[in-house]
Amino acid sequence: MSNRHSIIPIRDALSRVNQKVNLIGFVRESSFPRKSLGTDYVSILKIVDESYKDEEFSVHLFTEKLEHLPVVRSYKDIIILYQVKIEEFNGRIDAVFKKKSSSYALFDEQSCIDCNPYQASPGFRLLRPDIGFIRRMGNLCATFPFRGGGMDEYLLSLKHLKNKEYFDVVCKVLHVEKTANNTWMLFVWDGTDTPPLSFDMHLQDDEQSRLPLHVEQFPLPMDIICSFPCVGTVLRVMTNEAHEKFGLNFKGIGQWVRIRNMTCEVHFGLWKGLLLSSSRFRFLPNNDNTVLDCIRNFNFRVAEEEGRLPSWSSPPYLTVVDYENVPFATLMDLLTKPEVDVTVKCIVRVVAVFPPQARDFCMPIESGQYRMRLTLEDPTARIHATLSGDNWVKSFGDSFSIDVLKSKVNKLLGVLDGEDSSSVRNPPWIQCCISLNSGEYRICGTRFVG
Repeated sequence: MSNRHSIIPIRDALSRVNQKVNLIGFVRESSFPRKSLGTDYVSILKIVDESYKDEEFSVHLFTEKLEHLPVVRSYKDIIILYQVKIEEFNGRIDAVFKKKSSSYALFDEQSCIDCNPYQASPGFRLLRPDIGFIRRMGNLCATFPFRGGGMDEYLLSLKHLKNKEYFDVVCKVLHVEKTANNTWMLFVWDGTDTPPLSFDMHLQDDEQSRLPLHVEQFPLPMDIICSFPCVGTVLRVMTNEAHEKFGLNFKGIGQWVRIRNMTCEVHFGLWKGLLLSSSRFRFLPNNDNTVLDCIRNFNFRVAEEEGRLPSWSSPPYLTVVDYENVPFATLMDLLTKPEVDVTVKCIVRVVAVFPPQARDFCMPIESGQYRMRLTLEDPTARIHATLSGDNWVKSFGDSFSIDVLKSKVNKLLGVLDGEDSSSVRNPPWIQCCISLNSGEYRICGTRFVG
């Protein structure tokens, strides 16, 4: 076999600029497959081998079809690359996969045994001398050193999200859903609570301008919601137009990953993550130090008596409750048990009310009861809850003026005295009792104390 067809170590490839070589390595990181600036599709892999453990070598793959790009399943996966060209650009040496002359195959730990790849590019033919390389790499899967990748200064937990900054996040991917505009949404979680946000909108909460209950346009199926953790924020992360068919190829559901170079924005007072064309991801083992920290911190949190309270809340609250012995719960606890009639205590914020004007809900309605709808949120969810009848009177009192009632509601909404409804507001945390009856949420046993 001539040297032209021999697999060489990655470190040796650095001296083969403008030559075509064969390589084999563990895939440590992958960009999200996307459309290139031209007519091709592109993905960037970072690979390592025994000669190149402490750094990572970039491989740029260009193909005519999206489905021809490699779809990595695990941090242990191995790729063999034939006839990739070593190129230098701006002082950096990378490998480039040429769609007409290069080929690849992906192996997991199991498929290394019989050398039968779980994915290969069109025209790939495994060379017999390379079977030994594949089996040897397969034997190294369990012991080969793994690095989390990326600089820690860019790594944020969800509790430290910042608007419009670029960052990395280590999280568990819970679900991927296609959206109404043909992009994709990831649902990710790390066990922490995202920071509460202020609102710079009118307090009107009518049918046209009400705050949405979630980032996604349509509610998720109940079986998906019930699979989510009830403590900690599930962040919605959007792809962009470049990531077409993302959800059809992504194999990370249920796995811990590090998403690199993403950003976020605020959507009606809700955090929304954004993937960029340059975003990348790497699968993480369950014994990765950052993953272990996430799991350890979460387990410590839920073991505490106050584990279901928002990490951002602290007493004193504007309200007190009559049912001190009922358990604390998150709003996600309620969402995941719609068939159970139960009463719980929650620490929430009132982010909107309907009707929006005090004069409209202080007048008895046709049933002879006072009634209003509150939009409540905690780090896990938003819900609409009704406050009516005796519970309404218990909350606000049975002797009041319009001005007094307006002042109380404004305090719940975070509106300072003397400011109008277009001002920035930051609703305070309150405690309330919520009963779930026949799928309807009702506030009960809660009194405003100011």
